[in-house]
Amino acid sequence: GRAEIGAAWKKTSNEGRDYLSVKLDDPSLPAPILANLFEMEGGEFELIWSRPNGNRGRE
Repeated sequence: GRAEIGAAWKKTSNEGRDYLSVKLDDPSLPAPILANLFEMEGGEFELIWSRPNGNRGRE
């Protein structure tokens, strides 16, 4: 079967730059991964991601 682990939404920054807002989530991950995908000059892409900091299994 198919599995969906994320989605992306087209957004525009305050500076008028288009980008994709991405959320990846799966039960095997300790927390969702949030990312922004920007197209750079020259046709390359840059993915900037973060994960919420929290008590992920620490005692």
